[in-house]
Amino acid sequence: MLRLVVRGAWIGALVAGLCVPATTWGQPGETGLGGGRAQLAGSAITPGFELDAVRPEMHKWYVPRHLPVTFDPTWYRNQSNYAVDAYRYYVSAELEGLVWYDQLGHPVERGWLLYEWQQEQEHPKGSSIWKGDEYNGLFRSLVVADEGGGGLEMRLMLGDQLETVFTPLTFVKPRFNGLRLDGANDYLQGSLILARPSMPNRDQIQSSALPSDRTDFVNLFGGHAEWTVAPRVAMGATYVNAHFGNTKETFGSGSPFGGALMTIQNQNLDAMWVRLRDDSPEDGVHGALLFDYDIVLVDTAGTELRGREIGFLPTVEGGSARGSALAADGSEAIVLAWNLEDLDADGVETEDLRRVRVELSVANDYHIEATSNMQTDGEMRRAAPVFLTVKRAAGNVQDNSNATVIAVDYGLPTATEVIGLDWSVTDWHGFSFQGELVTSRRHRQYPNPGIDSHHRVVERDLATYGQARYERHPWELYAEVFSIADGYDTGTWLMGSFGNIHYDDFTESRYEFVEDDDDFNGVPEWDRPLHGSNDVAWPGLDENADFLHDHNQNDNLIPDYEEPFLRFRSDRPEFLPGMDMNYNGTVDRFENDNLPDYPYRTDQRGVNTYGRAFLGPDLSLTVGRQRIAQISGDGRTDADYFLARWDFSTPSLRLRLLEHAAWVRDDIADPLRMWIQPFGSAGRMRDVGDPLSGDDAWLHSSYVDLEHRLGDAVRFEHRGRWQLMRQRDGDQAVLERELRRDSGFRGWIDRAEWRVPVGLSVLETRWKSEWREHRPPSRRLPSGTTLEQMAFIIWTQPLLAESASVAYFPRYGRQVFSTELQLGLELSRLWLLDGQLEDVEDDYRSWTTVAQLSNRSAYLGYQLVTRVGLQIGRKRFDDARSQRVSAFFLTVHAGLR
Repeated sequence: MLRLVVRGAWIGALVAGLCVPATTWGQPGETGLGGGRAQLAGSAITPGFELDAVRPEMHKWYVPRHLPVTFDPTWYRNQSNYAVDAYRYYVSAELEGLVWYDQLGHPVERGWLLYEWQQEQEHPKGSSIWKGDEYNGLFRSLVVADEGGGGLEMRLMLGDQLETVFTPLTFVKPRFNGLRLDGANDYLQGSLILARPSMPNRDQIQSSALPSDRTDFVNLFGGHAEWTVAPRVAMGATYVNAHFGNTKETFGSGSPFGGALMTIQNQNLDAMWVRLRDDSPEDGVHGALLFDYDIVLVDTAGTELRGREIGFLPTVEGGSARGSALAADGSEAIVLAWNLEDLDADGVETEDLRRVRVELSVANDYHIEATSNMQTDGEMRRAAPVFLTVKRAAGNVQDNSNATVIAVDYGLPTATEVIGLDWSVTDWHGFSFQGELVTSRRHRQYPNPGIDSHHRVVERDLATYGQARYERHPWELYAEVFSIADGYDTGTWLMGSFGNIHYDDFTESRYEFVEDDDDFNGVPEWDRPLHGSNDVAWPGLDENADFLHDHNQNDNLIPDYEEPFLRFRSDRPEFLPGMDMNYNGTVDRFENDNLPDYPYRTDQRGVNTYGRAFLGPDLSLTVGRQRIAQISGDGRTDADYFLARWDFSTPSLRLRLLEHAAWVRDDIADPLRMWIQPFGSAGRMRDVGDPLSGDDAWLHSSYVDLEHRLGDAVRFEHRGRWQLMRQRDGDQAVLERELRRDSGFRGWIDRAEWRVPVGLSVLETRWKSEWREHRPPSRRLPSGTTLEQMAFIIWTQPLLAESASVAYFPRYGRQVFSTELQLGLELSRLWLLDGQLEDVEDDYRSWTTVAQLSNRSAYLGYQLVTRVGLQIGRKRFDDARSQRVSAFFLTVHAGLR
């Protein structure tokens, strides 16, 4: 039993001291209301009482013991009169909380029960979590206790949203719900975690004061320790386990590591299916081959029976005959179905089975999955079986050279654990090295309610990586090696709201050790239990960390680079530079996906190395090589690249140049889920596929920006980006893949700003020119070239009194006013020079004017900004179409500054 009680007695005592007079233990005949000091009496061993209360009197005993202001045993009831005595109102006896006791009978003083987690075995609904109102309200779902001494510091934290990170491959949860204990001394630091992911916040979900009681549950425990082996050298170890449990069983049943079957799982199987399909269906040929199959039944006595020997054969669906074998190419699938209820006719009953194994003789590019009537989508009626992967072939073999016999040892999931080692060397004579080696173990058990010890199956997959860097000026060498198995998994199953497991619905029945938080805002993007989902993410596009897209700061339906006046300072994301090391057309730091945030993608192994030379403080050259291969397929990424960077600056000028070139052969698909902001409609997330345009191509990318000033009033900025991808395949191959021979993006932006004080007013003149050319790799997407010229004039006229006293500027008046009138005019002309783009169909000219009155004032400690105004605009296309916009606005903002 685990019980944590945090007291708030001093709070209640303070309130009681202000509201209630001193408590009096009176003697017979003494006045009952008013004087006297509190005298603590009674036994410290048992609850005490006064012998004076034992009297042979028949008259009713009137003692208002619910009032703490008196304990006088008055023998008669008199009237209440407050003409002389002050009125004393009722005070709840629970003002300071209740008195709680530990399991040894010792009082834990007076306070509130914030959190209680109990687990009683051999008892239904024996796993209980209670979170009091004070925990959720007064303490805001976070309690921290610390202790230290003798060089050891410790801190215990209980909360619903604890940021908890062990290592990138084992445990990364920005909102961990549970308990965490951290400790550290000079040479060792570690963390322990404990949680029950199965509905720990039921009282909050149902808005009731009932605890969250469970018979079937999922418990999680784990820890990470790190030793300082030597200065700059550290070693670490991690263990995390999440397992099923059942409070109806004894403590000895099951295992805290392998788990136990839940009540809804531990039922006799009625049917079992095994499916065989092509592991690379996109090629459509040389998929899976099935030569032979059989089922092996093992009863509780250890007797082994083969299906063919007793005439227990499956029904076979799908596939096509290829000689003496069955083949599944492309989208085809071979399904073997065994009806276990038919065993009763063969003298064998399903109640007697301890283990069921299916043996398959297979070859080539196979993908094997299995399911049963107990492994479904969790629907209450007509539940559909859900196949889970058992085994995948390595590579994309097509010549039968990998012919083998695969044993599908069936069982239902009961636990997931990860065991890992990590190491770190920091700047040891210029050398730095870090990495991890982790194994993922997934436990399964065959169900049978008639036995206590079930047959166990353990699947293992390995993940590892290492990064090394050597720096000795002017040289730098870097290498990274990684291998993440396709089956590597750091998630476990949960029961749904009705006690079922939805094997096809991760949003209902999946708990992740490593979350998907690509934009690092503490809110995972995918929808999982225990935390709200945030299907809005723009990694790398929130540099100011205000949780708003950098290109839609006013959070409306128009991107800032399309909105009047705001687009002067906002440029399209296509102009932002960056590396695209997976060659899917999106800069790596802007990518968002629906995968765990492992440092590398699963089902891949590879190496990436480069050397860098500094040719001065501002210029560096890099040459590197990249080799990546799929583990369960034949996909590869091979690249040789060159990178040059130059950053030059003076007090009035800054020039930056980035040059990148690469020869690429990439046929590994890396799909994404990206934020799309269409013009005139709400932004949304959209699945973006990988066109695999870098299958055999030359890549070149250049970026340059220049910013310089002329005094304090005039500023110029120039920005350009050029991306080119040239296909190296023959014309016929490029045509068949529906690609353009040359594709990419070219763009150039010029802008200037001149700020002129005119007396107390300010005149701002701005100009921006944007030229861009889009040529997507796919022929299905339009290409085009545009040129847009924009001019802006903004007049700011101060009104009324100044808000603060400031020094005079030379030749001009004071410049800070509470109320200002602003007038703005924007003129724009766009030419569609070539082709057509998704957001531009024709030439147009537009104008927009804005008049607004703004006021800044203080209110209740806040700074209020009130704006009222009118915006009118018109866009006229060359084909005589036009669009008009007119809007009145009144806004009030409040802030701390």
